[in-house]
Amino acid sequence: MLKRTITAVCMLAVVAGMIVLGYFISHIFIDLLILLFGILGLFEMYKSFKTAGINMMAAPLIIISVTLYPVFYLLERYKGMGLQGMLISFLFSSLVALAVFTFDPKNNLSDLLATIFAMVYPFMFLATAYIISSKYSAIFAITYAILLPVACDTFAYWVGSTLKGKKLCPEISPKKTISGAVGGLLGALIASVGFFLFYEYFNVLPEVGYAPFTDTPWKSALIYLALGLIGGVVSQIGDIAASRIKRCIGIKDYGNIFPGHGGAMDRIDSIMFTLILLLTAFTIIY
Repeated sequence: MLKRTITAVCMLAVVAGMIVLGYFISHIFIDLLILLFGILGLFEMYKSFKTAGINMMAAPLIIISVTLYPVFYLLERYKGMGLQGMLISFLFSSLVALAVFTFDPKNNLSDLLATIFAMVYPFMFLATAYIISSKYSAIFAITYAILLPVACDTFAYWVGSTLKGKKLCPEISPKKTISGAVGGLLGALIASVGFFLFYEYFNVLPEVGYAPFTDTPWKSALIYLALGLIGGVVSQIGDIAASRIKRCIGIKDYGNIFPGHGGAMDRIDSIMFTLILLLTAFTIIY
């Protein structure tokens, strides 16, 4: 427990430090943080699937790792077309994967599908953070995407370990309980309300460029409550989905880079799902 706590504190310090540097010095620090976790996640998926006898193709994974962010950055900065840049990088990498599969008899269909899957999950999932951090207030958007699932996971652990009770999905994640899932929803709601009060109602940091959801506080509050509730559900689905994949390939953790917490994928599984929710919500709201 002590090792897990120390690791968590160190991780939060690094993430918070990069976000602060991104605000005071250059936005690129936030982008580098996103890229770092994307590459770590991709590498862990490559290793994890290899243990199950599935050999992902290295070339397309390297190509998307190297090209996606620069192409996104340049097209977003000069043309406002960052999303198209991400799509180009992904499609070109997929084309390379298909070409390698076609001409290399050592690769089978499972290798091809696993390679494309890894480029989508985690890499493209996590890359949505580039979009919300560039088009909206980066400090607000990124911290919201991180702290909402963190609060959900924390409350789920506290409530579940205290109340215990009926298992939520014992075949996939034996430790998760229904009481913990309800606690997770409560944690996500509390976090979302906290963000509403901090950024919109009291406007504590007006200089970060946050734009209110609506021109009426109570309407914005309802949106935050909805995001908290849906985010709590989505976050937990992301966690369970990662567990399902691990069970299918026969591993406990995706890696061991974070003592007591597993790998990068074990830390960003629920965050990736939350990012997609927020990208959808912000696109509609704004």
